[in-house]
Amino acid sequence: MGALGPESLNHLRAAVHRVFAFLTRRGAWKGANPAFAVPRFKVPKRLPRYLRPEEVRLMLAALDARWRGLFATAVYLGLRRGEVIALRKSDVDLDARTIRVGRSHDSDTTKGGHEDLLPIPDELLPWIERAIEGSPSDVLFPREDGQQHAPDVQLQDVLRRALARAGIVNGYTHRCRRKGCGHSERHPYAEPGRCPKCRMRLWPVAEQKPLRFHDLRHSTATLLLKAGVPLATVQRILRHTDPKITSEVYGHLDLEDMREGLNRLHLAPSVTGAGPFAASLLLGPAEPKREGPEANRNPVEPQGLQRVGATGFEPATTCTPSRCLL
Repeated sequence: MGALGPESLNHLRAAVHRVFAFLTRRGAWKGANPAFAVPRFKVPKRLPRYLRPEEVRLMLAALDARWRGLFATAVYLGLRRGEVIALRKSDVDLDARTIRVGRSHDSDTTKGGHEDLLPIPDELLPWIERAIEGSPSDVLFPREDGQQHAPDVQLQDVLRRALARAGIVNGYTHRCRRKGCGHSERHPYAEPGRCPKCRMRLWPVAEQKPLRFHDLRHSTATLLLKAGVPLATVQRILRHTDPKITSEVYGHLDLEDMREGLNRLHLAPSVTGAGPFAASLLLGPAEPKREGPEANRNPVEPQGLQRVGATGFEPATTCTPSRCLL
């Protein structure tokens, strides 16, 4: 087992803090909480991961039929894993087209500690109706035996396999399967070629994107903000108490968003346009127009660096120290 990362260490520190805080309240621990002596570890901020609209469509189509409703509900409503697993048929009101979010896994409350009512969007409604018809129990998205999924169900593995089937990957590693060869090469496509060593057909293996199930929640917030939905509305949908969490943690901008924003900065003259304006400056500034009595004089063509004066550096002057200060 490898060393724990900084985020995992912070989670471990928080767990130790909760244990000793509980013991202190019960009178079983009299000293200071030992977790206070351990500083928080700095977690590097990495590039955001989320799915674009076309990738969401491909992902849902590539999922097995039994998972599609669960994943569609998670991405349309931005639900956490425990929240979507714990949904019940009784939480759904088809007449009012609402769904109540008030549990997480086996807990009777959510991470935020409160119950919320969310509207069911038009595109999600058929998935919810199909889930109600197909579930043999009160659990909205159960296992095949009708029971609720366990908290350790690996939904991110289901997600990554679906993304691989849909071709939403970082690339493909083409490996030779002949014993003792060991040749491999990386390509952005899946069509297999031939091994340059033994001419055996190469076997392409998808390099999966490291997406977590929670990244579907990131996708919900990002796609809503990119669609122009007000920040306050997105905050209510994700059930955040602070809009800064919505905008700073979940509201991701990609390169095309930044490109569109930068292209709104118009500095070139409106008559010539950006291209001709830049080209004219790249060719160099034009000779300034001469006016007045100096206009008829022949311009002095620059000849590069010239040696001036008797010393070869600068002309002699009659300047005195007192006059040079003026």
